[in-house]
Amino acid sequence: MQFSFKLQEKAIAKLSWLSEFADVYIYDASPIRLPAALSNKFPGNRTNHSPACLKVSALYRLSIRGIQWLKFTAQKPHDSKILPDLQQLKGSLFLFDLGYFSHSFLQKLDQIGVWFVCRLKENSVPIISRVVTGVAKRYIGQPLNQKVNLRGGIVEVWGKLRLPGKGFIEVRLIGFRFPKSKEYRWYATNLPGSMLLAEWIYPIYRLRWQIELFFKSIKSMLNADQITSANQNIALSIAYGSILASLIASSIIIEEALAVAHVELKSITAQRLMMVFSLVAHNLAQCLLSKEIKNKFLLDKLKSLFHLLICPNRRHRPTSLEKVVMLT
Repeated sequence: MQFSFKLQEKAIAKLSWLSEFADVYIYDASPIRLPAALSNKFPGNRTNHSPACLKVSALYRLSIRGIQWLKFTAQKPHDSKILPDLQQLKGSLFLFDLGYFSHSFLQKLDQIGVWFVCRLKENSVPIISRVVTGVAKRYIGQPLNQKVNLRGGIVEVWGKLRLPGKGFIEVRLIGFRFPKSKEYRWYATNLPGSMLLAEWIYPIYRLRWQIELFFKSIKSMLNADQITSANQNIALSIAYGSILASLIASSIIIEEALAVAHVELKSITAQRLMMVFSLVAHNLAQCLLSKEIKNKFLLDKLKSLFHLLICPNRRHRPTSLEKVVMLT
């Protein structure tokens, strides 16, 4: 079977300023619990709760609402040790969490030509090199720590992060003050102010939840988290089957939704996509067996379910992608 994502790629190319990037990629990992009998093959981090655990590391591509690359490993290897080919991300926006953060990793992305947005680790102590707003210029050359007097809801500076040896990388640092805690949460990016306003950082980073919703959907709706077999091959087959099902859902359902029902890509979440897929999975399996993918009955049933792709509360609670598209 050949998957087609042409309509999805065209759709995201029209989404506001996101069209400046080749695509948007999100990287993360999530555990899948296995029967304890597989603990020798796939040891988990918590022997009392999850003695056997499979970790799926995945590169999520926003334009196709699906996985571009994945790898299954045991849970114990650190997340930062498992990475896809970063060259494929050149010219794209890349989002990742603190598990992959390191000064060397940021430098590598920058050298390749990858635009990134990530959280700044608490143990990182940048040296302030330039001030944009929220910090007095007298702090230039000083470490960005608790001794620096910060002003306003959003603070923006450029800072130097030390690399192994004598080098450093300069990144743009944006801090958001949260009203309840009155503490700042810092984000790092190599996007200049001409491409990204400081106040956009937080909603953009929230796009990372798309991959969290993807993991949740393949576990709850595609049964990836309900593996009961102690046979390694069967367990992997079920896990791979869940990923394959998600690709089918992205290729067939979204393409039909965009072309026939004119559903906007920005309104579709991974979770709702998998929910619709689960309702037509049996019909799709019959079509695959008969080698008739574009079966009229299947397409008619899909049309009747397209309304489920969109959250009924979206006007009051827009998706993270809708919020980003509204940024102008």
